[in-house]
Amino acid sequence: MDDSKYIGCMVGLAVGDALGYPAEFRRRVQLIKEIGPAGIDDFIALKDPRFTRPFFMGSPDHPPGTYTDDTQMTIAVAEGLLAAGDGDLHHLAVHIGQRFVEWSRASTNNRAPGSTCMEGCANLAAGVAWREAGVPTSKGCGSAMRVAPIGLFYDDLDRIAEVARASSLLTHGHPAALEGAAAAALLVYLARRGATPDEMFSEIDQRCSPRCTEFSSVWRKLPDLISQPAEAVLAEGGLGESWVAEEAVASAMYCFWRNPDDFERAVCTAINTDGDSDTIGTITGSIAGARLGAESIPLRWRQGVEDSEYLHQLGARLWNARIEGA
Repeated sequence: MDDSKYIGCMVGLAVGDALGYPAEFRRRVQLIKEIGPAGIDDFIALKDPRFTRPFFMGSPDHPPGTYTDDTQMTIAVAEGLLAAGDGDLHHLAVHIGQRFVEWSRASTNNRAPGSTCMEGCANLAAGVAWREAGVPTSKGCGSAMRVAPIGLFYDDLDRIAEVARASSLLTHGHPAALEGAAAAALLVYLARRGATPDEMFSEIDQRCSPRCTEFSSVWRKLPDLISQPAEAVLAEGGLGESWVAEEAVASAMYCFWRNPDDFERAVCTAINTDGDSDTIGTITGSIAGARLGAESIPLRWRQGVEDSEYLHQLGARLWNARIEGA
């Protein structure tokens, strides 16, 4: 199928997100001790009874396969792009911003949304211009986690980076957040076009590292860490715990680079970490799914993830509406 990589990206990111949701805020050693030697390797409930410490006491339980705000905001970006079409940057940002505000007010926004994202949405709702709505000092991973549709929608690297950076400004204004968003969207494009991990690393380094030293300082660690085990790399002392954009994108690239032809291993590496497991899983799933296609995702995950049919349809809609040669 021509749209397989688009469907693979959209379903894959939701799968990575849903797998990582119960792991967020938990330590790797806890996951291995309480879930099993492999950690989480399938969908489980948010408050799985094997966990001794239910960190999400203020949130309702969610069944296996439930995704988080990462996928919810990604859907908002996708629907915004589809509504705006091949419009100018302002037109695109306004449409995406409207969907962010709708998401922020929805009853389903009960999955530990990021405070910066919520602040940006409140600013947008109050009428603040999209270029000024984001928190200027925030480099959290909230804008990098949601940009995969931009890497699907356009075929021009400059346009992808421009739109991704603009989408970050809606909530996150720090240069590292902008470059994290640009990198995450570019990685999806490069993956679906069949670039090798080495080529992907170099392209991001050339386009994003010169614009932000905080991004480059983490990104350029990757070649020396690829041979190291995940428990050392996806932690403090390695690439970090991924609460900030540059760490999240670099960590996802590490997981993909180690397993470029194995969707399941890539996302399971991503989620069994000390840090922001659902976001690493989301970005890793988007890259691996875009490279390998929908068929690479285990059937139990493709069918078991929340809103599976809608996500399949959304990927196909992005394929049909893509802007070629922009």
